[in-house]
Amino acid sequence: MTDLDLKTSTTHPAPPDVRGGWRTPDRLYRLISSPVLRMILGWDLPRHDLRVVSRHPGRICLEVGSGGGFYTTALKAHLGSENDLIALDPSPSAMRSLQHQLNDKPGARMSYVAGDGCKLPLADNHADTLFYGYSLEEMPDPLAAIREAHRVLRPGGELVLFLWRPVFTRHRRRPVIALLDELFERRRAAAGPQNIRLVYRKQ
Repeated sequence: MTDLDLKTSTTHPAPPDVRGGWRTPDRLYRLISSPVLRMILGWDLPRHDLRVVSRHPGRICLEVGSGGGFYTTALKAHLGSENDLIALDPSPSAMRSLQHQLNDKPGARMSYVAGDGCKLPLADNHADTLFYGYSLEEMPDPLAAIREAHRVLRPGGELVLFLWRPVFTRHRRRPVIALLDELFERRRAAAGPQNIRLVYRKQ
C-alpha cells in the first residue's frame, strides 16, 4: 500500500461501502473559484489541468458536479466547438447561474442538467468522457457514483477524476480506489500534497 493508497491491497480488503460526503456551500463557490486566490495558494490552474482530457471531434463529455463552474469554462474551451459538454450538478440555481455565465463563451456545445451524481440521468454507454473536478468526494455515496460512471461511459471512454485529499481521507478513498481499479483500466495517476488525479479507461 502506498502513502496515497493508489494501489489496491489484497491484505486488507476494502469495506463494502463508504459514505458521508461534504458538500461545498453554494455561497463559497465564487470565493474558492477565484483565480487570484487559487494562484496565491498554489491550487489548480484549469487550462493546465484539463490537458489530460481527450478532445477528439464528436465526443460527449459529462462534467459531474459542475458547481460554480471552476473547471467548466476552461473545459468548454478545451473541448472546442466540435464536441458536446454536459454540465451536471444537484443545484438548479448553480446550473442557471452557470448557463448565464457561459452563454457567450466560445467552445463546446453546452447542456445543463440538475441531477444526482449517484443516479446519473443519462442512458447506458452515453458519454465518451466523464470528468469529476473535486466533486466525487462531496457525494453521499462515492461507490454508487463510480458504478454510475461505469454504466454511462461508453466502452473505450475515459474517466478523469481530481480528488481533494483533505476531504477524501485515506479511509474513505481506499474502497473507492479499489472499485475504480476493479471496473476500469488505470491509465494515469499523479498525487500532490493536496490532490490526487486519476485517468481511467473503460474496457
